[in-house]
Amino acid sequence: MKNFTIRLAKEAGKILMRHYGRVKMAREKFKDNWVTNADLESERMIITAIQKKYPSHSILSEEKGKLDKKSDYKWIIDPLDGTHNYLQGLPIFGVSIGLEYRKEVILGVIYLPVYGWLFTVEKGKGAFLNGRRIHVSRRSLHQSMLMYDGSINTHRRSKLRLLDLMARYIFRIRISGAAVFDLVSVAQGTSDISIAMETKPWDVAAGFLLVREAGGTVTDFRGHPIDHYTGKFVASNGKLHGQVIKLTKRF
Repeated sequence: MKNFTIRLAKEAGKILMRHYGRVKMAREKFKDNWVTNADLESERMIITAIQKKYPSHSILSEEKGKLDKKSDYKWIIDPLDGTHNYLQGLPIFGVSIGLEYRKEVILGVIYLPVYGWLFTVEKGKGAFLNGRRIHVSRRSLHQSMLMYDGSINTHRRSKLRLLDLMARYIFRIRISGAAVFDLVSVAQGTSDISIAMETKPWDVAAGFLLVREAGGTVTDFRGHPIDHYTGKFVASNGKLHGQVIKLTKRF
């Protein structure tokens, strides 16, 4: 299954790169949320391949929604995370594919094609970037870099209040606009914290497992365990997690 998922992610990455800078169709799904022909083509390829190889498996995908086969296995797909970056020509976007077994993610692949970064993870087997094992950082809170929720346009007041509070305690803040980028950054130790107030399961299913297998921690804003269906999360290197939760629990 891992090799199959890697092939899917790489093929999806080829589709995204083929249309990168040459988007033929872009439409607004709802306010401030867009989809392109690249999203749809990438998703169609992934779903078709899964249905051919594993016809009894369920699928949850960003654009297509839920294809429920009442299976113990469910594929969770984001065919293009960072669509708005992609539309603007920013290279921070990627493909995310996670596989659930009995409601627990056991496998994930995230591919950022511009950078050639292929992240793979299996439950209990560690996290990897291009075949090399990765680990979270050991930085403390005052040294840390925070990757912050990119959807500032919604729930603006709360998000800006939390952003202002976090800025008093940490070293730097970045807003990438792509959940997969934020989570792989925590997993490989190039950042230390990722916080979001509203996400969907396809944004984070593979990324949560990657962070955890790299030695990090993922919880809700009060420090309670969560799965990828929870909208608000704090992901960190673990070392500073308790200090972050003291701040986020107010929200």
